[in-house]
Amino acid sequence: MLEITPELQQRIEAHVVGGVFSQPSEVIQAALDIMEERQQEYRQLESAIGQLQRGELTEFDAEDIKRRGRERLN
Repeated sequence: MLEITPELQQRIEAHVVGGVFSQPSEVIQAALDIMEERQQEYRQLESAIGQLQRGELTEFDAEDIKRRGRERLN
């Protein structure tokens, strides 16, 4: 059984009453989905930071990217 504080219950109910969600479970599902998305974003960020620290990334060169894109089109 899930136990939540009265304050959290009010927040969930406000989303349902406001018409954003039709059921309290939808509010909780949306919150969990967002939390999981953020966790994935943090993992990607940590991976990128590791690559940067290991010197695996190169400096962004917009002109070089444009040139290579034009070459592919030809």
